[in-house]
Amino acid sequence: MQLISLIAVSLPGLAALGALLFTWMQVGQASKELRISEQGQITSRFNAAVGNLGSQSLDIRLGGIYALQRIMQDSARDHPVVVSVLAAFAQQHAGSSAESLKAPLGGTFDHAPKPDVQAAIVTLARRDPDRDAGTVIDLSETDLRGLHFPGKASIRLPRAALSGADLRWAFLNGADLRKAYLYNANMDSADLDESFRCDQWS
Repeated sequence: MQLISLIAVSLPGLAALGALLFTWMQVGQASKELRISEQGQITSRFNAAVGNLGSQSLDIRLGGIYALQRIMQDSARDHPVVVSVLAAFAQQHAGSSAESLKAPLGGTFDHAPKPDVQAAIVTLARRDPDRDAGTVIDLSETDLRGLHFPGKASIRLPRAALSGADLRWAFLNGADLRKAYLYNANMDSADLDESFRCDQWS
């Protein structure tokens, strides 16, 4: 009799526990499905953005760059890949320093990177370097004459590979170039006031 009474008293508690466990399992499954959905959306956004980088239209290329910037902010997992893509885009479309260095420095300067190259590098310089996961921004042997960064946001290019780059007349005032590789980079007439520099890896 006592056993029957004990079971009768315990049944509501067991039912509540079962309901709680069932609810917890449902929430866990829903969270998993949400993460899968979000990753699928980011993958679709990434593919579309990268596709836009190959467009003949400057506006569409710029749209692709800003879409990648948003992905970099939204997804720490995809951040290093976006860094590599933007660096490769900038390096390819900026032109080679081997050609640009043939031009004399001159007393005045009116050259600037193309708008899409400028946008890609500005996006890279204003990312969160703590998310790089060892990814190196490779802009070596690149024509970066007249590179500038609008506004007062930080210029963060630590560990960037800039060896052999043409940085003449570049405006890098206050830039974080710590541990950047600047071997053979031409920085004649570049503005490096208050920049943090180190020409070798440590």
